[in-house]
Amino acid sequence: MSDFLDRLDPAFRDVIAADGPYLFDILKSDVAAARAALDTMFAQMSADLPEYDGQKDEYHMPGLDGDPDVAVIEYRARDVLYPDCTIIWLHGGGYVMGSADDLSARGFSSLAPVVSVDYRMAPEHRAPAAARDVCAVIERVAKNRNPRKIVLGGPSAGGGLAASAALMNRDRGGPDIAFQLLIYPMLDDQHDTPSGHMDIPPTSWTRETSLHAWSLYAEEGGASPYAAAARATDLAGLPPAYIMCGDLDLFLDEDIAYANRLRSSGVPVELAIYPGAPHGFNGFAPQAAVSKRANASIRMALEHALS
Repeated sequence: MSDFLDRLDPAFRDVIAADGPYLFDILKSDVAAARAALDTMFAQMSADLPEYDGQKDEYHMPGLDGDPDVAVIEYRARDVLYPDCTIIWLHGGGYVMGSADDLSARGFSSLAPVVSVDYRMAPEHRAPAAARDVCAVIERVAKNRNPRKIVLGGPSAGGGLAASAALMNRDRGGPDIAFQLLIYPMLDDQHDTPSGHMDIPPTSWTRETSLHAWSLYAEEGGASPYAAAARATDLAGLPPAYIMCGDLDLFLDEDIAYANRLRSSGVPVELAIYPGAPHGFNGFAPQAAVSKRANASIRMALEHALS
């Protein structure tokens, strides 16, 4: 762990060095308690931000055949740069936590209307339930709105789900997806890489916690590409991608590998790696210089994709 701390950007030191109890340790024994703790943390973060002054609508879309309806929250800012496009947003939380009521979804709503998906999570629902929910939303948005462009994106598990749903949408012959925005995506259920074995403090997302989350989420017979996109053998025909990760993130090597495989399959991909940055860095410390660079890069990638 000393190597991790030596390389850590000082802007993140106070958060990483915080005393327990640790949210991700709670997850390993009590999912409901971890969900409540994460919701409380996000509520505290929201309390420090200006109230959202755009339009916020909550409704349901039909699921795929045999599936339940899918709850979504749509955010639309007062002034929208690309109102004829749609961003389909997938929240993070290790496939077991989190909410469609997401701060990032609100932030991107000035670029295009954002439909944030309340996808089914583990342990109540294993894969591919979440990817099926996303595909249902993709198909309904395309049918009802006929947007000029659809962008699929999210952070962490949301980024991994965006990648898996892009694969499922391709295999189903679904609507065109213009772009996939994969922010430190959770792609590989095995984490058998150098970064996947990194000694990471318990305040961040560790290998032990991640493998536990995968054990709840992936199919019991082994992860399919619709759970862990890294398991896919064919990446041809997928949407162009932007992939971002910090170099102190458990997911670093699997994200780089996925970017390289996309590129080798003829898929345009932009890869951004930020030094000294742990998992989730641009969210929990947005005022850090490296976070500002990362968030500006994400926004520029989205603007370019939507233009």
